[in-house]
Amino acid sequence: MFDDVETVVDLSNPIESDIPTYPNFPNVRVETTDYAARDGFTMERVEMRSHTATHVDAPRHFIPEGKTLDEFPIETFMGEGIALDLTPLEPAEPIEPEHIEPFGDEIEPGDVVMLHTGWDDHYGWTGEYVMRYPFLSGEGAQYLAELEPKAVGIDTPSVAGWVDEVPAQGPVTEIGPDESHLPLLENDIIPIEELRNLDQVLEGAESRRATFFYPPLRLQGVGGCSARAFAFL
Repeated sequence: MFDDVETVVDLSNPIESDIPTYPNFPNVRVETTDYAARDGFTMERVEMRSHTATHVDAPRHFIPEGKTLDEFPIETFMGEGIALDLTPLEPAEPIEPEHIEPFGDEIEPGDVVMLHTGWDDHYGWTGEYVMRYPFLSGEGAQYLAELEPKAVGIDTPSVAGWVDEVPAQGPVTEIGPDESHLPLLENDIIPIEELRNLDQVLEGAESRRATFFYPPLRLQGVGGCSARAFAFL
């Protein structure tokens, strides 16, 4: 299969100290603990929440008795699929069925569906990126679930909108995170959040098929984990 690959697109955000995270998460810390010149080897300690940077969710994230990531076969985290250009979208705009319906005939059961909002252009500690990003409404998530994809990815911090409160920003929506997540997770559809570079997959097209990979670490018993996501074209 690799002989036929012309382009590999990295869809992952970096992991380093103080990268943008959900504002009510502790900051990421990447600290060097040992140095080769002093200790004979170099080693680091990494501290972060499991839903940090580009990551995948498992049903356990919202369903108390739902599956954890290790209960899915590795093939769950790769597959053929399609990137969809949903731009332009407004800050905090819910993604409704009508945004996706024009592509409905192109989405096949078992596809990985990648939603390009263009919001990775705002990447950083900005209100636009960490709180006022587009997200799936409950109806939008349900519409996607009925198309039977294996995963749904988005280039924003979450498939759900910001509903918490920090000093500089209150909730941007009354749509609960469960409304955006549960139609997917109840059907074992994996959300892939905080992607980037989907414009490089699309290359100006409104939709484009590709092969996507988004494997998490092999952590046991978790409802989510950072992933290294990329696309083969």
